[in-house]
Amino acid sequence: MALVHFEEINPESCWGIWKIDENEEDLLYLLNPAKTDITHFESIQHPRIRLESVASRMIVKELTERFGYEYLGIFKNKNGKPFLYNSPLHISYSHTEQFAAAIIHKEKPCGIDMEHVQEKMIRVSTRFLSEKELEITGNDLEKICLCWCAKEAMYKLYNLRDTEFKGNLKISPFEKAEKGKIEGMIHVGSFLSKTEVQYQIFGEVVAAFCF
Repeated sequence: MALVHFEEINPESCWGIWKIDENEEDLLYLLNPAKTDITHFESIQHPRIRLESVASRMIVKELTERFGYEYLGIFKNKNGKPFLYNSPLHISYSHTEQFAAAIIHKEKPCGIDMEHVQEKMIRVSTRFLSEKELEITGNDLEKICLCWCAKEAMYKLYNLRDTEFKGNLKISPFEKAEKGKIEGMIHVGSFLSKTEVQYQIFGEVVAAFCF
């Protein structure tokens, strides 16, 4: 299917969404995976999750090549943060059923998350939203999903161990739109930083990213 959304955020960064219509064999052919990728795929038992993982690397490859770099595979540090092999680019990616998303930045670490808008997020919202954030979202399912994505994107950006979504990641009040920005904050130990998270709603899925 290739990219269903591509956006150049600025001259240093871009992001996109891949709708997964291919089977695993076809995606692997397009990806031509590196050894490190193959090792990762072989560790995944669930066929759907493995397919989504292949698609995640496929969109990273697509964005990497658009910036004029060769895709040589992905490896992860001890905290699980992904890096491109032999490349100065910063990356982050996410996948959910039928979709994969990725962001690339030439200069800064970045984070992205994508989720389906689904009712179960309301049931588990008290696990990752503070009382004040629950007041912000109310029963607005899209807002709840956006808050989760924003926190997940910040978590991936900073890659700090012992980060607790409900206590260490904060979301300021925001007006929901099809495309907008959320002010977030991370506070872990002595580390404190504010982050602007950009988001977009695509019908059944929402995506958020930051750098």
